[in-house]
Amino acid sequence: MPSTPASPHSGVPTFRFAARSDTGQVRKNNQDSGYAGAHFLLIADGMGGHAGGDVASAITVSRLTFLDEPDRDGRQLDDLKRAILDANDQIGRAVTEQAELAGMGTTVTALLQSGDQLALAHIGDSRAYTLHKGELTQITHDHTFVQMLVDEGRITPEEADTHPQRSVVMRVLGDVGSAPELDLSFHEAVPGDRWMLCSDGLTGFASLDDIHEALATIEDPGDACERLIELALAGGGGDNVTVVVGDVLEPDADHDLDDFGEAVGSVRINPSYALLGGADQTNVSTSQMDVVFDEVDTPTAPLDDNDTQPLPDPLAPEAAGTSDSDTAIPRPDAASRHDAAGQEDNAEVPVDDENAAPPRTARSAVREDDRWDEDADLADWGEEPRRRPWVPIIVSVIVVLALAVAGLFGWRYVQSQYYVAASQGSVAVYQGLPQSLGPISLSSLSETTEVQVTDLSTFSQQRLEATIPADSQEAALAVVDTLRIEATRNAASTAGESADQNGADPAPSPSPSQDGVSGGVADESTPSDSPAGASISRGEGSG
Repeated sequence: MPSTPASPHSGVPTFRFAARSDTGQVRKNNQDSGYAGAHFLLIADGMGGHAGGDVASAITVSRLTFLDEPDRDGRQLDDLKRAILDANDQIGRAVTEQAELAGMGTTVTALLQSGDQLALAHIGDSRAYTLHKGELTQITHDHTFVQMLVDEGRITPEEADTHPQRSVVMRVLGDVGSAPELDLSFHEAVPGDRWMLCSDGLTGFASLDDIHEALATIEDPGDACERLIELALAGGGGDNVTVVVGDVLEPDADHDLDDFGEAVGSVRINPSYALLGGADQTNVSTSQMDVVFDEVDTPTAPLDDNDTQPLPDPLAPEAAGTSDSDTAIPRPDAASRHDAAGQEDNAEVPVDDENAAPPRTARSAVREDDRWDEDADLADWGEEPRRRPWVPIIVSVIVVLALAVAGLFGWRYVQSQYYVAASQGSVAVYQGLPQSLGPISLSSLSETTEVQVTDLSTFSQQRLEATIPADSQEAALAVVDTLRIEATRNAASTAGESADQNGADPAPSPSPSQDGVSGGVADESTPSDSPAGASISRGEGSG
């Protein structure tokens, strides 16, 4: 991040900041968005499928960056809450414009500095940590199903790491059918403190000890962010990972700061997403919008005008077919239902020309769609409607073919997947999915390695028990290589300790090429027995 002259806002603490984001080793797109500035830190982890989470997080970050200003005169918590609710409204409008985005949502963790106070707003399972005098403390509380079970004493925090419903988020921002319930709090801006905001792509794949070490030993915020990203990738990288770091500086400190903040993730890759639902942009600063979309690496093409047009109102006269240009047959009034002699609707009318079409009665002429229905009219005159016995046969053939094609593609998909797990005490690579359909297993053992599970850390053993997925055999072997490095390091350390006890010099430990934490991919699929209420289970596209 290039350096610029010191911030002109003197007399108040500011952040020395950095933000980084990575798609990870499994996901195909990045649904996280983040922002870091001199007075504002923000992270948003989107969810809702391939075309949803990235939009929700981009809208949220672009809507909130105008807050990155000093001296809010005690209004920072109210301003932060109002801006988040405005972002929630824009997400709702985006769903109205693009129906395929229904159900999208995002977590939000935001830290706004004003004077010597920090206003914190939080919803979802992204987290905020503070490093104060060397001690790392989690400030936010996860809004997840497993955290609720931990709070109630039904499971332990260790059991929560491998719980089958650990991906269920109970409270998020977005199109979830209820008003967002934010956690709001004030904190003191203590010079020397380091704040870190992150998505669960970090905490789900890197140990807290390694996170603590990186934050405590790496001085530059950008370097610290990059090290944390490396830890998550070394642990499996099964989710998007985004990290924002802000160091609280002394008032009037002579530090080089960027004039503008730094945006990362979906909001930077897909700036056009932030325009969806943007009919009301009263709180979005034009200059801050430039900050968000500046230096976009891979900008997408502008949306077509048709992509942002609101859906037609079904209650409008045009939608109901009552405009002047409509040519529908009007319904007869009461007089047309009976003639002067009191004849019924179905009374036949004499026909002079035997070749003329039979006249329609009032009942047969007026249908729900106001159009001539030949089969129905023939039925009115007592004739048998024409039957088409071949239609069910064609439909049945199409259904059978569709099922066969779906089964073929499903089997090919299963065979293209791999995962790493334990097999008789060793690390092994499996082909397929770690599931079964009744008596049929969807996976088979592909390769057994020499890496012993007992040589791995407890954290890595737990991830192996939950299985570490990979989208190719090469990716699975890369995970094995990471575990092999850890096992070699642990074995050498154990041998050294044994040598010390016997009075001999310990053997030198091999230097691993990558110091990471092995881990598995959290099961991001929708659980079969989801808890009731407004909850979202992260799917394939969850960030």
